[in-house]
Amino acid sequence: MKVTTEKLPKSLLALDIELDAAQVEKGLDKAARRISQRVQIPGFRKGKAPRFIVENYYGRAALLEEASEDLINTSFRQALESEKIDPVGQANLENVHLHEEPFGFRVTVPVQPEITIPDYHTIHADFEPKEVTDEDVQRALDARRERHVVLKTLEEARPAQQGDQLTVRMETFIDGEPLEDPEELKDSSLVLEADRLVDGLYDGLVGIAQDETREIVVKMPEDHANEQVAGKDVTFKVTVKEIQERVLPDWEELPTLEEVEGTIDELREKTRAELAEASTRSAENAAVDSFVEQIIAGTEWDLPEALIEREADSLLHEQENEWSRYGITLDQMLQYRGQTHDEAVADLKPQGEQRLKSSMVLSEVIKGEGITVDEAEIEAEIERMLNDYDEGQRDNVRNLLSTQLRSTVATGVLNQKLRARLFTLATGKELAAPAAETDSPEEK
Repeated sequence: MKVTTEKLPKSLLALDIELDAAQVEKGLDKAARRISQRVQIPGFRKGKAPRFIVENYYGRAALLEEASEDLINTSFRQALESEKIDPVGQANLENVHLHEEPFGFRVTVPVQPEITIPDYHTIHADFEPKEVTDEDVQRALDARRERHVVLKTLEEARPAQQGDQLTVRMETFIDGEPLEDPEELKDSSLVLEADRLVDGLYDGLVGIAQDETREIVVKMPEDHANEQVAGKDVTFKVTVKEIQERVLPDWEELPTLEEVEGTIDELREKTRAELAEASTRSAENAAVDSFVEQIIAGTEWDLPEALIEREADSLLHEQENEWSRYGITLDQMLQYRGQTHDEAVADLKPQGEQRLKSSMVLSEVIKGEGITVDEAEIEAEIERMLNDYDEGQRDNVRNLLSTQLRSTVATGVLNQKLRARLFTLATGKELAAPAAETDSPEEK
């Protein structure tokens, strides 16, 4: 068998496979036996007719038709093995000619693309952590305090005032036409504070009484996220069902409520440190992302469509796993979106292509920088992870991490080392060691 290869665009590889006459004859012998086992040839029991009888009875073309699939599949597998080719997608069969010499066919397969990344040592990314201001700290403390708000039913009826929580039925109209189906409207809650409501709605609701209905016309911002209402006059028809007073805890109570030792001033400084840590991590991520994006932009790409589609399909199945945690199947989600499986995969192709490029670039950097993980590093990471578990759980967890999940731990260590190296390459700085784990202002 003779195999010649030709590189094609989009990381496709063409294989021209030429079979020798002996291979074809052997395939025809097998085909004749299969035919004789399926049909009754006069004068012979099933499976006993010799090849020349079968060929005379049905013709050489019928034997070739019977033999072709097995000949093609067998020789294709042999060609992949001999040429050390690992396809990344489905093969496409072309130009089959088994009826005359030279016997053979042509097949194209998508293969892993070869890429040459630019000299990333010349690439730079900025590292600019955002300064934490007093206003940032106060907003975070306000958010902590809000988590402990208590809703209090009014002892005596009064109009709504700033800070109240209103249970309302709200309808919206543009030029008298409703934006929602009235039958699908449900009561909703809102907090009567100017910075929580669109301009104009707050002023229109201050002083409203329970069971009162008001129509408030608001000019919506041009840059509103909802294009249906952006820049338009929207009428809000609001009926108040209930007014509740929102009672916030005293500031001195907040450390106890947040299960933090110390005074409110100490909680303030703790919050500032957490925000500074978060700002540093965000800036580190931005620098690494920018660095990788610049490498991607400087690399010539010729990705096979099959590889992109496979990555997009993988993304869809990751979404499926996420939805399943909430009892939602993939079919249900696709039905909700009004999409077929193929349409959903097509929508994810740009994201899949970007993730594919990032993965390939990072693999090249790992090779270029000689980043590896040894057994001692894996064991150290396992011990670190065990600190998150109670003493009674640690033996079982250690056994699981050391066996079934060992490769996952190793990948995690590799990614940590890679991220640190990328940050240094990008900025010339060393990656800061993570602070001791604490609850962030947004996580409590």
